[in-house]
Amino acid sequence: MEVVILTIIIIFVVVIVLIEVMIYMFLRKKFQAIDTIRDSASKLDGTVSTIQTLSGNLFKQIDGLTKLQSELKLNFQSFYDMLIMKPSVKGRVGEGIVKFILSSFPEKLWKEQYKISGSGIVDFAIFMPPDDRILPMDAKFSLPEGIIERVLEEGEIVFLNKEQRKKANTLVIKRMREVTKYINPLEGTMDFALIFIPDSVYLALTNETLGELQSNRVIPVNTSGLISTLFLIERQYISIRISKAVDRLEDIKFTMESQFSKISIILRKAETQGENSNKNITNAIHQLKSAENKILESFGLLEE
Repeated sequence: MEVVILTIIIIFVVVIVLIEVMIYMFLRKKFQAIDTIRDSASKLDGTVSTIQTLSGNLFKQIDGLTKLQSELKLNFQSFYDMLIMKPSVKGRVGEGIVKFILSSFPEKLWKEQYKISGSGIVDFAIFMPPDDRILPMDAKFSLPEGIIERVLEEGEIVFLNKEQRKKANTLVIKRMREVTKYINPLEGTMDFALIFIPDSVYLALTNETLGELQSNRVIPVNTSGLISTLFLIERQYISIRISKAVDRLEDIKFTMESQFSKISIILRKAETQGENSNKNITNAIHQLKSAENKILESFGLLEE
């Protein structure tokens, strides 16, 4: 009788152990689902933090662009005021006025004394958006004093006579031949170059000279022409930066939607797993009770 009772106890213990193992496996799956949720939540926190950082940087960038536009307006007004107050600046200054104008534009747009491989050092290099190809610009054209053979007085406006205009055109063509060497697309330049010419000389250029310059892909610019050209380049530069900022914002939006979609799927899956685990645990308890009753019943120990 003792052996029978011992056997029953052993069987009962084994059944309980098996049931507990089943319960443990179900619980482990449930907790694994919870861990998955926690891990996903942690990743979500990191994603949200990253998105907040990117958004902050984006707004700072847009704010910087706004400030840049405001500064540009002020600088443009400064150009206008100075050139109106001192007309001699238009005719007397070559590299000086070019550098002055360029200095009020973003530094990323230009370099002074820039070396072009295989072509030498150009006075100024303008980097054209969007791929930063080099637009060479020469500013070494002879000053008006070299044409009129006297020193200009402060504020003096120069009007060239016929002989002086002829000399000016000859000098421009001569300088143009020096400038063409900077046109080297294989080394990253545009297929044309700029030559800065003082206003008084620019007004003296003939159609023949302009045609010669065009055929050699050298574009003459005076003070207002240079300001206008740079202004348009700077506008394009800002437009590209704004476009990139908008694209970045779209990327952030897509990342947020993607991450929240993944989290929603994980949460729904975890919820389903949790419900299934609860059902399995309840069934296991019922099976345990049923097994217990059957064992007791088989030995006539089940209470009525």
